[in-house]
Amino acid sequence: MTDSEDKLLQNISVLAERLKDLHNDAVLAYTPQVQNLCARKATKNEVGWMLDLLWSFAGDERILKLYKQVCRAYWQIYPETIAFYIMEWRKEYDRESLIGTEYEYLLHEDEMDEYK
Repeated sequence: MTDSEDKLLQNISVLAERLKDLHNDAVLAYTPQVQNLCARKATKNEVGWMLDLLWSFAGDERILKLYKQVCRAYWQIYPETIAFYIMEWRKEYDRESLIGTEYEYLLHEDEMDEYK
């Protein structure tokens, strides 16, 4: 391995550690906020705002649990909002779950946008 390749690997390792730390910080910061939000009747905007914040880290299983906690707490109160956020998550992180359903067309939204 050359010196430049070694340095690149070291830089990637440092970035990966920083990203891991950022995710850990997000879990610590958002857990009490989610608990507070779910313990009361929040507005639709508050729920959407929280889900937007959590979306940034939705690939992390711990954040996904928080995301699901908000969805479960508010799906009966704001069904359209929660349905939107669940579908967005499925499109990004669970695409296979859409195959063979009435929502399969969503897997091709990006392709359709190219033709506009």
